[in-house]
This record gives sequence, structure tokens and C-alpha cells, in this order.
Amino acid sequence: MGSPLVSIITPVLNRADTIRACLRSVSAQTHPDLEHIVVDGGSTDGTVQIIESFQSNHALTWISEPDDGMYGAINKGLRLAKGAVVAYLNSDDVYLPWSVEVAEAHLASGVDLVYGDMGILKRGRRIFFPQFYEPFDLNYYTHFTTIGQPTVFWRSDMTSHIGYFDTSYQLIGDCEYWLRAAVAGHSLAHVDEILAIQVEHGGTLRNRRREELQDEFVRLRSSYEDVAGPPARHATRFIARGLRWRAEQIRFGISSGMASPSKWPRFLGFLRSHGIQVSRRSLMWFMLPGRFWPRDLSTVDVDELEASLLLE
Repeated sequence: MGSPLVSIITPVLNRADTIRACLRSVSAQTHPDLEHIVVDGGSTDGTVQIIESFQSNHALTWISEPDDGMYGAINKGLRLAKGAVVAYLNSDDVYLPWSVEVAEAHLASGVDLVYGDMGILKRGRRIFFPQFYEPFDLNYYTHFTTIGQPTVFWRSDMTSHIGYFDTSYQLIGDCEYWLRAAVAGHSLAHVDEILAIQVEHGGTLRNRRREELQDEFVRLRSSYEDVAGPPARHATRFIARGLRWRAEQIRFGISSGMASPSKWPRFLGFLRSHGIQVSRRSLMWFMLPGRFWPRDLSTVDVDELEASLLLE
């Protein structure tokens, strides 16, 4: 029957410094059938000219006009999307070459939404580390953490059922959307692979609007507490989360030396094929509380990683 069309939506506004890597990462996907819909909010910094330079890519379509914020732009893209599978990738972030292929294969098993693990690249501090996520639990993802948004892919018929993103949220409309999907009865499944890299820098909305971010989380948790239940024992869950994260870091380091690791096979294979070593030093530091970590604590060499992924 062939591979289904996958629609990737990228909202953007004045991100000439990051949009090129985002566009390149989508065009490098191994999945054979996708469309990339870029919704620009009226950039004036050269972003549009960079998008135009990718116009030879027949899978790329774009519009540039004022909008009412990130989630309004995503909704605009969803209305244009033709794919049976959809996702959105912010202009700061990048996919790995296998991201769409792996996600679509898991969706083919019958679940409605999949999410994976994620790499965190902190540009200013020149550090990188993997971020791991647990299988979906409504209480846990309501009160204690969030899914790594760049790693999420879902069936377009889920949107037909639950509607579009709530634009009354400016920063965490994605978090509300995943919870809404779960409450509506849709299945959410975790994938044991790194599916995207989130690039953090001082200009991201979550860094510039921290107080508003916290206010939105209070509102979100209050809205879903009736169905998710009150937070489970906070101290116990916090400790368990920290221990699991550290255990996964150790497993990641051990697996990096295996020819056929059971988790993160594509990403670890990618590192090996490019001669990028996982730092044993970082794994030892990760066993300690975060306040003791050196500022340059990185799982891999960032310069080597960026060059291998053409992010420089």
C-alpha cells in the first residue's frame, strides 16, 4: 500500500539563526512521503529568504502573514495538512534522519500518538545530553513532567476528533493537547529511540517568559485534576523520577558500546558511525545532584555532533 503521507508543520517568526537547520533536518528524512508546511508570522529578519532558498524541495510549502501566536500558526498548518500522520517541529529544533520513519512505523501498530526520547542541546553552554521519558500515565504527565514535544507524531484523525490547539495557551498548548487526547480515549505510546533534538538558547519563549510559563502550568493542572486525580505523593515520585533518569543515563552509556543495543539503536549507531564517543565522565557526574554538575557537563562533544548533523 506504500508509506502514508506525513505532514510536518513548522511555525516560525524571526528565526533566521535557526530555521535553516530545521528545514534541512526535515528534508533529510528517510521516510519517502512527506510534506513540510512552514507557517511564518511575518518575519523581517531574513527568515523568509531562507525559506525561499529551500523552495526547490517539492515537499515544502509555506505562507507568510501575521498570525495570533504559535498555536494559531500550528492550527493554520493543520488545516492545510493532507497527511494521515501529522507533527509539528519548532524552528529552533531538528529531527534526526530517521525520526519520521520510526514514528510512522510505531503508529502503524495501531496507537494514535507516539513520542520518543529527546536530545537536549544547550547552544550557549555547548552541552548535550539525552532526555528520557516514561510510558504515558495521565497523572504523571499532568502534574510532574511533560512529553518532549519535538518527538510527538499523531494520526490526523485524532485532530478530527479532538479539534485544534487551544490558542488561549501561549506556551504549553501542546501539553494541553496531549492530555486532551488521552482523556478523549486516544492511545499514547512511548518509543525507545531519540526522535528529535531540542535546541535551547536565550531567545526561546520558555526562557523569555518563565513566569507566564508557570502560570499556564498552574492553570493546566487545575483544569485536568478532576480526571487525572490529585498529584501522587510528590516526594516519592520526584525521587523515583530522578533515580530512573540516572539509571537510563548509565544504560545509555553502556549501550553506546554495543553493536545492537535494545534502546536508542538508531541514535547510538549514528554516534558510532561518526566516531562520536559518549563521555564516561558525564555519566559519573550525572549520579550527583544537578547543583554539583560542572557547567560544561556534556554527554558527547557538541562540535562533533553539530557537524555530523549539519547544524553548524
